[in-house]
Amino acid sequence: MLTRLFRLLLALLLAAPAVAAPAMWQVEGGPARITLYGTVHALPPGKTWLSDSARAAFTTADTLVVEVATGGDQAAMAAVVQRIGMLPDPIPLASRLPPDLKPRLASHMQRLGLPATSLDRFKTWLAAITILGADMVRSGLDPADGVDRALIAMASTAGKPVVGLETAEFQLGLFDALPEAEQRLLLGSAIIDAGAAQDEVRALLKAWETGDVERIRIEFDDASLSPEMEAVLLTRRNIAWADWVAQRAAQPGALFVAVGAAHMAGPNSLIALLQARGLTVRRVE
Repeated sequence: MLTRLFRLLLALLLAAPAVAAPAMWQVEGGPARITLYGTVHALPPGKTWLSDSARAAFTTADTLVVEVATGGDQAAMAAVVQRIGMLPDPIPLASRLPPDLKPRLASHMQRLGLPATSLDRFKTWLAAITILGADMVRSGLDPADGVDRALIAMASTAGKPVVGLETAEFQLGLFDALPEAEQRLLLGSAIIDAGAAQDEVRALLKAWETGDVERIRIEFDDASLSPEMEAVLLTRRNIAWADWVAQRAAQPGALFVAVGAAHMAGPNSLIALLQARGLTVRRVE
């Protein structure tokens, strides 16, 4: 299903385990010293994930680079959601689903403890993300404990500048730009797959904590992720980030670049695109 892959994307792009040794790379080919580190954006509470070598690379870096530099600013995120994620007038969410899924939506909203009309003002993509996000929270993942937020807090304490490759508005705008038909497919799949997140996400997080990039690649090598969704959420962003890293590699300095682990796997990964730009990318953990 489309949402199976989308749920995994949410876990790794926009989610992690016990003492971990996630994959880490060194980029060589210019005066800059650049470390690439694959992250997850929500963690089970109380998990240790930063290995000694990753901590050393972070400590000796003079700049932290993440997807969104204001990852912990919930007020700013809420303002963005209000601005681009809401409909001017409510449209019943059930009316955006085929008839056979309407009872399942009602049942799932009841399980989540949400009023049946609570998502009617949400655009379809936001309703789908909200339902999937609630499933992930129910499976024990906490977005407040994500790797990105922890690294940003560590950088702030250490007085390191934090650079964001994107903004929160840009990331949500990726979903907002999807055709309504694809948004409705996403919503339908979210309802069909409701409650199935725990086992799949935890298996993928296990691959992340052991640095099993090939396993992550296999999970995402699936025709159920539509070409448009893959281009929007992965490929185009990887290209933009590879351009940025390649340009920055030509300048002195030490950077710790931490982005979602799914961006590090596959033929269009950030790793492959940097290599295509003539840089050497050496795995160091």
